[in-house]
Amino acid sequence: MQVSIFLGILLIFSSLLSSSWLILQVYYIRSIKKEREEAVNSYNLQIKNNHKISIIVAIKDETVKTIKELIENLRNIEYDNYDVIIISDDLPEKFNELLSNLGNIPENVKIVRRSENKGRKAGALNYGVKISSGEYLVFLDVEARVENDFLIKISRYLAQFDAIAMKLRVRNKENCVENTYYQMTEYSMNALFLARDIKNFIIFPNGSAFAIKRRILEKIGGWKEGTITEDLEIGIKLALSDIKVKFINDITVYTLSPFTLTDLYFQIKRWAYGSGELFFEGLLLLRKGLRGLEGFLYVVQWGIYSVFIFFLILISILRLIVSISLYFYFVSLFIYSISLFIYSINFKIKSNNLHKISSVVLWSSLIGFIQGLLHVKTKWRVTPKIRENKGELPICIKVLGILLFVMSFLELLKGLIFESVILFSLFLSIAIVQ
Repeated sequence: MQVSIFLGILLIFSSLLSSSWLILQVYYIRSIKKEREEAVNSYNLQIKNNHKISIIVAIKDETVKTIKELIENLRNIEYDNYDVIIISDDLPEKFNELLSNLGNIPENVKIVRRSENKGRKAGALNYGVKISSGEYLVFLDVEARVENDFLIKISRYLAQFDAIAMKLRVRNKENCVENTYYQMTEYSMNALFLARDIKNFIIFPNGSAFAIKRRILEKIGGWKEGTITEDLEIGIKLALSDIKVKFINDITVYTLSPFTLTDLYFQIKRWAYGSGELFFEGLLLLRKGLRGLEGFLYVVQWGIYSVFIFFLILISILRLIVSISLYFYFVSLFIYSISLFIYSINFKIKSNNLHKISSVVLWSSLIGFIQGLLHVKTKWRVTPKIRENKGELPICIKVLGILLFVMSFLELLKGLIFESVILFSLFLSIAIVQ
C-alpha cells in the first residue's frame, strides 16, 4: 500500500513539475505585453568606440557554399576594426579541399585548422580565443547572418555590459517544419529571453549569438571543453560568478531552422542531452536564491518538459505488479491537460503538422535528457545547412515505440484497460512520425 501511494504521489508531482515550466512561460509571454516597450533608449547608444572585435566561428563538415556565404556576409559589416577567425575541426584532406575552393579570402578573415580536435566545439572556440586579438569577442555559428551595423551595435552595448545575448530569428520558413520552428523561435525569444531579462532573471547565452569582453571570458576560464551545450555551461559559470548577461532585443542574428522532422529530432535531442549533462552544475545555481531556482529550471527545461511522460510510462508499466489507484492518474492527467490548454492558447502556433512536431520535440527531449543525465556516449551529426533527403529517425525511438506497443498489449491482457490506452496512445504519437 505504501509503495502504491508513493508511486501515485510521484506521478502527481511529475505532472506538477512539467506543468510548472509551461505555466511559467505563459506568465513570461503575458507579462511582456505590458513591459515590451522597456526602453532601449535608457542605454547610451551614442557611445562611439573602435575596440578591436574578433568574430569566432567553429566549423566541421560544412560545405564550401555555406562558408562562402558566411564570409561574404561578414565582409560587408560596417566597422573598421574587426577580424574573423574560423576554426576548422575537419580532417586535413577536407580542410585543404575547402581552402582551395574558397577563392580569395579577405585579409581580415583567417581560416585555421586545429591539429588536435579535442574538447568538441568548446575546444575549437577556446583555440579561436587564444589566437584572436580582439578586446571584444563575438561567437557565431556558420549559418549565422548579420546586418551591416552588427558590430557597431555590439561595441556600444559591450561598453555598458560585460556580456550580451542577441535575438535569433529564423530566416527560412518554406515548409511546415521550418515555419513552425520559426514561430517557436519567435515565442522563445520573447518568453525565455526578453521577458526574463526584463524581470532580471539569469540570461543564458545562445552560442550562435553571443558577445563578451575578453577579460570577462578569461576571468571565468573560457569554455568548458567536451560539453555538448557549451553555451548553457558558460551561462551557468557566468551566473555563479555574478556576471550579468544582458539580452539585446535590437541586434538580430539570422539563423536556419532544421529542414525536416529528423533534423529537428537531432537538434532538440542535442539540447536536451546538454540539459541533462549539466543537471548537477545547474544545481549550484540554487545558491542564488529564487533567481537561481528559476535559472535551474531553465537549465533542465528539456527534462521538465518530459518528466511527466516518463513517469506516466514507468508507473503504467509498474501497474503489472503494483496496484495503483486510478485516482492518481486522473488527477495528474487533469493537471497536465489544464496546463497544456493554457499554454496552447497563449502560444498560438499555426501548423498543419503540429501534432507530429510536438511528438518529435517530446520524445527527443525525453531520450536526450536521460542520455545526458547518465552521460551516455553518443555520436553527433552536424545539423544540415542545405536540404537533404528526409532521412529516418534513429533506432532508439523505434525501439521505444515497439516497447510501448508490447506493454500496452500486456496491460490489455491483464485487464488494465486505462493503462493500456495510455501506453497505446503514446505509441501512436511515435508511430505518426515514422
